[in-house]
Parts: sequence; C-alpha cells; structure tokens
Amino acid sequence: MQMNRGQSDKDSLESGLPSGALDFVFGVLGPGATLAGIAGDASTRRFFRATLGGQTAILMVQGTPIEAHSGQSSNYRVLREIGAPVPRMIAQEDRHGLVLFEDLGDLSLQKVVIRGGGDDLGKVRELYLRACDLIALIQEKGAAALLPEDFASRNALDRERFLYEMDHFDRHFIRGLLRKAPSAVEVTLLRRLYEDLAADCDGLPRVYCHRDFQSRNLMVHDGQLGLIDFQDARMGPYTYDAASLLRDSSLDLAEELVEEMLDYLEETCAARLGIGREEFRHDLDLMALQRNIKDLGTFGYMATVRRRKEYLDYIPRTQASIRRILLSYRRYHEIYGAFKELVLSDAYG
Repeated sequence: MQMNRGQSDKDSLESGLPSGALDFVFGVLGPGATLAGIAGDASTRRFFRATLGGQTAILMVQGTPIEAHSGQSSNYRVLREIGAPVPRMIAQEDRHGLVLFEDLGDLSLQKVVIRGGGDDLGKVRELYLRACDLIALIQEKGAAALLPEDFASRNALDRERFLYEMDHFDRHFIRGLLRKAPSAVEVTLLRRLYEDLAADCDGLPRVYCHRDFQSRNLMVHDGQLGLIDFQDARMGPYTYDAASLLRDSSLDLAEELVEEMLDYLEETCAARLGIGREEFRHDLDLMALQRNIKDLGTFGYMATVRRRKEYLDYIPRTQASIRRILLSYRRYHEIYGAFKELVLSDAYG
C-alpha cells in the first residue's frame, strides 16, 4: 500500500501508521513524499520506504514512545560511537515511536548467499570476514561506550532470559505447533536441559552483543555491510553473535566457510579473552544450541499465532543443527531420545 498526503487518518492507521506519521515524514522530506510498506521482521514494528524524487529513506514505526535510554536510542548512540556501520538516523519523533533512517536498500547478506553466492564464493567469503570483523569491533569497544542508564547496561542475555526463551519454545513449538503433550518423564528431562543450558550459557564471558546478528540483518549497500535491527543489543555471552551468524536458522552455509570464519573469530575474539580453540568451539555449540531452540519457539509462534507460515521453511535446517549438537556431546545423549520424539519430528505445519 502506498500512502501520500491525500490519505485519511483512518487509512493511515489501517496501514500500520499511527496518526501524525505522514505529517512527520512530510515535514522532514517534503509534502510530495510517498510511503510504501516493506517486509518487516518477527517483531511488531512496521517499516515503510519513503520516496521523494530520487531520494529514499526508511520509516520505522516502533508502536510505542521512544525513551531517552531505550534500546532504540542508546544502542544507536553506542554503535555509532564505536564506528559500527548502522544506518544514519535522519529524524526521530519520540511520542509516536517514529524514526527515519538512511535507506540501505533491500540486498541483505542472506539474499547475496541465496541468489548469487554460488557464482562468486570469494565475494561471500569477503562479506563474512567483514561481518566477523564487525563482531570483533562490537565486542572490543561496545561495553566501554555504555552508560549506566543505557538499555544494554540494564538488560542482559542471562539465565533468566534464556529460561524465558526455553519456556516460549516449549509452549509455542512443542505444544503449539507440534501439538504434543510431553509425559511426566519427558517434562523432567526437558526441564533439566533448559536449566542446564541456561546456566551454562549464562556462565560464558559477557560482551556487548547485537543479539540478532544474522544474515538478514546485514545489508550489502555500495559494496559495504550495514547493520540493522539493533534495538535489542545488550550484554551477553561472547559466542552469541558468532552463533547467530554462523549457525543461522535461515540459511545453508558451506561448512568450509563456517570453519574458516570460526578460525578467524578464534583469533580475533576468543584469543582476546584468553580462550583457546577447543573451549571456543564448545562454547559456540552451547550458544548455537540455545539459539536454535529459541528459534524454533519463534517459528512456532509466528506460524500459529501470527499466521506467518513462511517461518515453517526454516524449521528443518534448525532441527538438523540441534540434532548435530545433541549427538556431538555425551552429556546430551540422555535427552536425545525425548528430544527426537518431541522436537525433531517432521510432522508440523
């Protein structure tokens, strides 16, 4: 749907724009600007491309007021301060949660790999090396740029958060999407896994994390990477962003590329913390297991509650990643049978 000055407030609201959003855009870009909805993510935020002549910008509609030290505001400040390639903020309207950003286009790293990566593996490799450099930059400089009142100083990817995500997975994937009711014995085994995994991930060294450092949030614009969807950045395990990037539930990556990037991150991130190869690989698997389980919960929720069936396409890949990790460690062999029956089934949708 395209919107312009002639649209009513009712039309504006129905399109996902709060009253006053059009006036905000027109006031910044000019009265001739048009707005067209663009695909968003799994959040409730809405996105529109504003166009005036040959110039474009992205309007983000948060849906709630923007506070001074919210994730949106403070993480933008931190990432800009440390030199991360986030899109430039053009204007912001706090009351209705409106932000106009520089337009980084529609070409994500995910699309590069899916559409043309096979034709230019060198290009994909170079982009992933840049992405790993960005992880290293965020980890090395991010925490020092935080203020005590910032969102990332007050929120962490910790045991409590991980348990919340495990419960979300249990509710929306096992019981919701798959419609399975675990037995008392299976409930005990699952709860033990949730508790142990949450505690293990919480015990990893903490750094500043983007939190959703996946290929679809890395935009390729003018040959450079741009980083979007940063409002939830916070302190968390040092392998969190690496697991997000290299064990991406939305993308098949050549294992040779993954191994090369892991070697690179070992040299740039793990070594800085005094962590060796074996420990780093173990910590990466821990974090990938937690994130992949969390992802299944998201996919189940999006498919059943939000009716976004396209998220079902990501499930087999995510199940395969979980299966690999569970089978790789003796400590998970007891839970594997229950997990295979309850989670790694193909019967969904």
